Amino acid sequence: MVSAGYRSKNTKGNVMTRIFRRLNDQQLSLARVIMASFAGSTIEWYDFGLFSASSALVFNRIFFANLSPLIGLLLSLLTFAIGYIARPVGGIVFGHFGDRIGRKPVLIVSFMMMGIATVLIGCLPGYGTIGVFAPIALIMLRVVQGIGVGGEYGGAALLVTESCPPNRRGLFSSAAMIGNAAGGILGTGVFSLFAMLPREQFLEWGWRVPYLLSVILLFIGLWLRMQVDETSAFKQIARVNRVLRLPLAQVLRFDLKRVLLVCGARSGETMQYTVISVFSLSYATKFLGVHPSLYLSALSFSGLVQIFVMPFAGAMSDRFGRRSIGILAGVATVLCGSAFIPLMTAGSNVLVVIAVVSMIGVSAGIGNSLPSAYFPELFDVRVRYTAISVGYQLGTVFGGLTPAFCTVLFMYLGINAILAYLAGSGLLVLICYLLLPETLDTRNPASSSIPIANMGDE
Repeated sequence: MVSAGYRSKNTKGNVMTRIFRRLNDQQLSLARVIMASFAGSTIEWYDFGLFSASSALVFNRIFFANLSPLIGLLLSLLTFAIGYIARPVGGIVFGHFGDRIGRKPVLIVSFMMMGIATVLIGCLPGYGTIGVFAPIALIMLRVVQGIGVGGEYGGAALLVTESCPPNRRGLFSSAAMIGNAAGGILGTGVFSLFAMLPREQFLEWGWRVPYLLSVILLFIGLWLRMQVDETSAFKQIARVNRVLRLPLAQVLRFDLKRVLLVCGARSGETMQYTVISVFSLSYATKFLGVHPSLYLSALSFSGLVQIFVMPFAGAMSDRFGRRSIGILAGVATVLCGSAFIPLMTAGSNVLVVIAVVSMIGVSAGIGNSLPSAYFPELFDVRVRYTAISVGYQLGTVFGGLTPAFCTVLFMYLGINAILAYLAGSGLLVLICYLLLPETLDTRNPASSSIPIANMGDE
């Protein structure tokens, strides 16, 4: 009896040990997934911070030096836009393979494309060295970046969304977008440090160093990506052979309306974001006398604010619903967009910082808390990578074109046209979230949907 009792207690102890070990393994696995998603988004937006600042302050002097300052700036901003135009191509290509062969292998390839192109930009000789081949090489690398980034976001979002507990999806999936804020802080922060060099040194070599430093992020992110497993949602459909041959065809047939609404929501937010981070950086330094380091510091501080706003708003979406937080984001984009230009032109550096932080830190922070959880929940798991990549990246095209478009608007219509553009972009965000359906049953957050839509099997 004693021996049996001992064996019984020992068996219970072994069972509990196995349960706790399994729980710890699950927590460790989720932590790896979150960090891998975070790392990819960080290097993506490190690049964004570098390239946006470089487009406004450097590239017109290095790669378009043979042109007038205004035309050089316009071409520099168009080079910035080309990366966004290439993104939907990456979304279609990587989305297809992400839905066909899995999230993990696609994420590794897209991440390497994006990171290597960023490092190589820092190595490019300028126009004075190789002439017209300098801007051509810059454009080619920007296209490679854009294609890589086009496949990056969808996979980074799904890596977390398809792996975390349903009732914490909004909170945990914000990691992908927190990486955006962290990368933006890092990119603009490092760039602003080197911008403090004497102007000749900065234009000669200082601007290149932040690009070369991105190799550190590339190796860290690649190592983290190699440590994670394929998502359980994809493994489940692959196990029962429910993978579709042409996910994009199914998306266009069954989910076009939702894709267009996702596109509209991201268009409005990205249009506002690039006005603040690119066009206004050039406008404030050239016409308002704001020092570049002050504006870049305001952008960096805005990213820090986002790091706190996004997980909070994501957690609120777990409780009150995705659509409710989306509508709040829409209202914030309208109000902050309408106030941005009056604050910028008031003649106070403090108000300049407040204007930037309210737009990037608060308004964009609320809006960016949603896509990684909300958008995947709108689509069938078999087409999810394709659907959110295409919708999201098509939306960013308009944002990428915004700095060049706003430059032309400003040349012919003045600063009030930019005010109207910001307000209209915010209204677009609000309308799209009003038209999108709720995916979360607020009475039971654990029922947050990962739907199988009404599409037929192939």
